[in-house]
Parts: sequence; C-alpha cells; structure tokens
Amino acid sequence: KPSSQGNRGYDVNSFGSALDHQVIYGLVKTGGAVVYDNTTGDNNKFLHRVIAFAGHEIESYDEIYLDDELLTIDGSGNVTSPSKYDGKLRIKKLLGSPTQVADPDLVSEVAEWTSNHRLRGIAYLYVRMAFKAEVFPNGVPTFTSVIKGKKVYDPRTTTTVWSANPALCVRDYLTTSTYGLGEQAANIDDVNFIVAANVCDNLNYPTLTGGVKFTTNGAFTTAVTPYSFLNNIMSCMGGTVWYGQGKWRVKPAYYTAPVLALTDDDLRSGLNITTRHSRRDNFNTVKGTFKGSETNWQVTDYPEFTNATFVAEDNDQVSVVDLDLPFTSSSVIARRIARITLERNRQQITVSASFGMRAFQLQVGDNVTLTSTRRGWAAKEFEVTTWNFGLSGDNDLITQMTLREITESVFDEVDDGVVYSRGTTTVISPFTVPNIGLGATTRTQILREKLTNIATLTVTSAASDRIDYVETEFKQAESLVYITLGTGQLGNFEALDLDDGDYDFRARAINTFGVKGEWEYLLGINANGLLAPPADITNFVAEVNGSVITL
Repeated sequence: KPSSQGNRGYDVNSFGSALDHQVIYGLVKTGGAVVYDNTTGDNNKFLHRVIAFAGHEIESYDEIYLDDELLTIDGSGNVTSPSKYDGKLRIKKLLGSPTQVADPDLVSEVAEWTSNHRLRGIAYLYVRMAFKAEVFPNGVPTFTSVIKGKKVYDPRTTTTVWSANPALCVRDYLTTSTYGLGEQAANIDDVNFIVAANVCDNLNYPTLTGGVKFTTNGAFTTAVTPYSFLNNIMSCMGGTVWYGQGKWRVKPAYYTAPVLALTDDDLRSGLNITTRHSRRDNFNTVKGTFKGSETNWQVTDYPEFTNATFVAEDNDQVSVVDLDLPFTSSSVIARRIARITLERNRQQITVSASFGMRAFQLQVGDNVTLTSTRRGWAAKEFEVTTWNFGLSGDNDLITQMTLREITESVFDEVDDGVVYSRGTTTVISPFTVPNIGLGATTRTQILREKLTNIATLTVTSAASDRIDYVETEFKQAESLVYITLGTGQLGNFEALDLDDGDYDFRARAINTFGVKGEWEYLLGINANGLLAPPADITNFVAEVNGSVITL
C-alpha cells in the first residue's frame, strides 16, 4: 500500500483495480503497483507479473530486490545471483518511454498480452517466476527497486535529463499537466529557478563551490494533493515556493544580501510588531525521520538537533518539533535542514505594515534592512514573507508586507560534533538455515531374542530456536542410495538391526519457513558387534539349596 497516504510512494507491491500512479524524483528504493498477473505452462508452472513503478519515464533501475535479496540480472533478464534463482526467475526492465513497445517475451508467452499492450509512459518490470517450493518457500515474493526517477528540464542547459536537484524537480511538478499543476513555461521565472538550482547544487553560493547542499530523493502517488506535495518537497531544501506578479518562484534555504534599505520614511501605516512566538509555535529541538541508502532505505531518525542556549532561554524546558523529511535521503543534509529550521525559528521578530511605492520592487524571499530610531533598529535585516499591492482608504498606492527578522548566521555550516549512528536492526534472513552437528555411537543389543547392531545418530545445533525439524538418512558405505532414518526434533535417531559393516549418515535442518539447509555428513561409522563371540563368562558358581541349584 502507499505509505503515509502516498507521501513516500509505494513501500511494497500493491494490488487494486484503480491504483494511483507513482511519481519518482531523484534516487529512491520503492515498490510498485501490480497491474497484471497470468499463468502459463503445464500445471500453471509460470507466473507472469507486471509491476508498474512510475507513471512516467525513468532514467534507470539501479538495483532490484526480491524481498530483501539483491538480484543480479544478465542482459536477457535472467537472474543469475543468488544462484537458486538461476533458471527460475526472469525480470525485464521497461523504462516507460513515450515510444515504448510491448515486451516481446511477454507477448510471445502470454496470449492475452499483445503488441498493443505497450504501457507507454509507464515504467514497469515484467517478472516471470517458475514454480519451485524450495526457491519460493513463502509464495509469491515482493519486488522492489532502487530507481533513478524522472528526467526534468534544466533551464541552465536547456536539456531534459535525470537530476535530484530540488529546484528542478519543483519546476517539473509545476509544469507537468498529467500529475502536476500544468503551468505554462511562460509562468515560470526561470531566472529565479536557475539561481535556486545553483544554490541546491553548491554549498557555497555564488562561488558555486563545495559539495551538494540539497537533494530531492523520494516518491509520491497522485493521491497526494499539490499543497501536500509542495510542502514535502520544499522541506528537502528548507525553502519556500510562491506565485506572485504573474510568475512562480522558489527560494531554497540560503542567505541573500539585502536589496533595499527601508526607513520610517517608507512607512504608510503603523508597525504591527510581534516580538516572540507563542509557546505553541516556539521550539528549541528538532527531530524527525528520513530514509536513504545509509539506512538501507528504511525510515529512520536523523540526528536530533538542539541548542543549549535556546533551551536555557526557555527556562530549561525542552520543546521538540517533529520535522519529517520524506524527500531527503542523507543524514547530513537532514541535519543541516533541522539546524536551519531551528535557528530560523528563533529569529522571532515579525513586522507587518504598509509601505510606499519604493517597496513595489520587492518580492517574497527578498531580504531588506529596516531602520527605525524609535525601536532601536539600525539597518536590521528582515526577509519578505508576504507581499501585496493595493489602495489605502485614501486611494493611495501602497505595498503591504510582512517581514521576518533574518541573519546570515542562520545558514552557516556549523560542525557541532554530533555523530550520526544508524539505528537499524540486523534481521536474520528467512532463507538462512542454521548449521547442525552430527555424532554417532554403535552398540550390540538383544532385541526380540536376537543379537543385533544398533547405531545412534545425534543431531545438535547452536541455534535450535530457528530449526523447525531435521531430516536424517543413512546407508551402507558401499551403497549409493540413502535410506530415510527419521524426521523430527533435534536429538537422537536410531538405526536398528544393522549388518556388520561401515555406515554413512547425513542430516539437514529445515526452518519455520520450510527452507531446507545443506546436508551435513558423517561417514564410515563401524558396526561390527556380530563378528566376534561374546566374552567368556567369569565368576561362574553354583549354589545348592535343598532340591534347587542356583547358577
């Protein structure tokens, strides 16, 4: 099913008659929607399954997993590793090209699937499985894949290529009509988006140096509203997106120099000032979740960020905000966003006022300075968070704005020594069967008035809790055919009435899922109690007691 109401796409393989399309940006491990099943061959030997991963063309399938096993696939689609799937599993990769043709193997092997079943614009895997209980002990498995997702337009190069740049992914969503907002390219401020893309690609802007600052790596379904998606994708760059003055614009979390110096002379109204957040909106600690390759693509907590100075300011009361980052795949970037979010929130002074026509040149995201002698502000920096244009009650042209204090230090890279420690659990594979140990003893015993050889096979294991039962077999050393000795719990198994000679034993464990381990062998166990007569009797005496002799 879709996770988090579609905000993280499909976790596993989903089934349904009208499932939502999945959209993938960047690189992510995800499941897909099963859109077709059929069987062919004698006794329905082959299961043919089509799993749609994206409702658009993708760049590549980088890794494919069966349950939790990474598969190796040759050029013909045959799975060669793990070796147990060789000849039993075939996977064909289709990227969802607009000119995509039907998979020829699927067309040739399934009569109902014709050359008209092209699934153009849908990236899918065609999987063929051959029935084998030992290979698929839990039935039909789940298939997931690490996928490089949608190709996006880059106004810097005027090319459409795969990218995990958040600004470019936002632009793609705004302009895509099938699942996005369908905006015309003319309504996108590409000058603004070029700056935003460069900021996301470089820690140091405008020098365009350093490592990558922000990335988008995630999936969502078309069940997600545009508002919800834009909030989620903007979280991965700590930024904002808005529509104003006829254009869509975006701003990642980075510092820009003030573009205008405002003073009391620019005011057309009084200042409405909020000096602090309410207790409900204030916090001094940020925590949340992310997922990526370093967490084996499991949703995991990123390193919590707190500030002792802020805690002290709040009377030593820790206030935590949850900031989940469904499109962030790096703990380093997640923690950077958490730090910026916290420090930005502690810039608490907010000003609302009407300004003259000088402010008409501003837009949301611009930084300005505001000097107000009465309030003790000398070129104090603020960021424009809302901007409106209209008429006052006297029909004067005014610009109404909300300003939020900001400082360059909010966006600094600070190494505070917190080390990320991945908190995942190493789960034993269900296909792993514990090793067993074998031992054997022989003896001679009279059974039913007959002298006979008996061999006792002892089966042990250091991981008995993961073994459901064991199978044991034996044979004479010169024979080629093993005979069943017994099936049951770990312990002793007896072979009775053996002829004199050497015997070979073997046993294997079977786990709860029915997966059988490898045979363990114990060879050349000698049973020869019938060859030599019994030892002479010693201390043989007779006692007479009346008419009875006791020997």
